[in-house]
Amino acid sequence: MSLFILFGFTMVAQSGEDMNPLDQAFQGMFDYEEPRYIPEGTPPAPPVPLDGGLTALLLAGGAAGYRQYTKGKG
Repeated sequence: MSLFILFGFTMVAQSGEDMNPLDQAFQGMFDYEEPRYIPEGTPPAPPVPLDGGLTALLLAGGAAGYRQYTKGKG
């Protein structure tokens, strides 16, 4: 098994290609792009509705805060 792994590494080393896997990922990462033109008078983006998870989180936080408030008050 180790001979097979050694043979595989020597084949890769002899291929002569630059085998950096991140070259393609970072290609063009810092290219400057002209800002897009947004005409004046366009309507603003629609408001984002509260989803169920965020609503539950807000309610749980309010309940915990109210419990702490009433505990310290009385």
